[in-house]
Amino acid sequence: MIGRLISSFHPLEFTKEHKNSGFVHLFISKRLIHGAATAMSGVFVPIFLYQFFHEQLGTVAWLYAAMSLLYILLMVPGMKLITRIGFSRSLFISGLLGIAVFILLYSLTEINAGWVIPILFLSFAMFRVFHWVPYHVDFTLFTHHGERGKMVSVSFATVAFLGVVGPISAGYIITNNGYDALFAVIITLLIAASISYLFIPKVDMNFSWGVKDVVVNSFSKRYRQVLLGEFANGFEVAITLVIWPIFLFEILNGNFLQIGALSAVIVLFTIVLQLAVGKYVDRTKSAEFKTLRWGTWLYAIGWIAKIFVLSATQVFLVGLYHNLAKIFLDTPYSTIVYDQSEAQGEYLDEFTALREIASHLGRGVCLVLVATLTLYIPIAWTFILAAGAIFAISGIYRVANY
Repeated sequence: MIGRLISSFHPLEFTKEHKNSGFVHLFISKRLIHGAATAMSGVFVPIFLYQFFHEQLGTVAWLYAAMSLLYILLMVPGMKLITRIGFSRSLFISGLLGIAVFILLYSLTEINAGWVIPILFLSFAMFRVFHWVPYHVDFTLFTHHGERGKMVSVSFATVAFLGVVGPISAGYIITNNGYDALFAVIITLLIAASISYLFIPKVDMNFSWGVKDVVVNSFSKRYRQVLLGEFANGFEVAITLVIWPIFLFEILNGNFLQIGALSAVIVLFTIVLQLAVGKYVDRTKSAEFKTLRWGTWLYAIGWIAKIFVLSATQVFLVGLYHNLAKIFLDTPYSTIVYDQSEAQGEYLDEFTALREIASHLGRGVCLVLVATLTLYIPIAWTFILAAGAIFAISGIYRVANY
């Protein structure tokens, strides 16, 4: 029944005249509705799994690494299927898979963990397959060269705004009603996001590569530097999304409301600066590269500083600095990557898939290293890995003329 409903729904065909309306629909669906769910879940899902596995960081890291590997393996067959059903419908399906993920988290117990955990991480990997390449392709097509930095900043500023409300709300809900209540709220938001994805204009893309083509192009000279940058970006993202929340949980002694409040206040200070940086990087290519160069150094220093965090006050001060520095890295980096993606023409979706594969290979390698290193060193010292990865992102400079 659901399959017939999806196939019978025909979203608006995308044309150049629909760039602005396409961006608005994508912005509402992904950044507002789905973004609210992400803001509430992002910090706390790794903590939930860490608690469930009796505070065994290695187990959580290995599971997330396996999920990234599974995502890579599913990429090519997933993209072949997405080509047939369309990107708008694919985003709708990703919403349903997101709902499945949180239903499984809601139902997870010690008794059923043996079969729920594998299905949970398969669902999470499939969500990524159906979600991220279509989203990035749509964002590229729905935004304008020369104004893309501003649109990237609007998106990031929205994420930041929701990052103020989401963690506080989630921390309050967990403290007073537990994880089950939080997962129920997130599921409701994902239902709304799933429906809204069906109204995003339909884009005409045909993923033409097979597994052999993906492997060959992954090692080609043409893509080498940008994929190195994506690998490094994924490497750092793994520390940000999985390891840092668990570190916060330990430092703040499991105080969920304090974790949420500190995360929110830190983000609040970044919104205005985010919009200003986006306007600046749209001026010239040199502005993009100059901002990225400074952002690389500033952000890497922030990871080093986080090693020495010992209190809630230090979490706030270092976190505030780090989020501000991140703006100078992420805004030009994302703008450059989306500009390069647009330049790929008919191979936009293939190029985006390569980027995702490189990024998640970086995540997987990072998490395997973390799982191994934390057997011998404190968790905080793994932040050196993130700092090192940030410097490698500068490799993106060399592909500016794609």
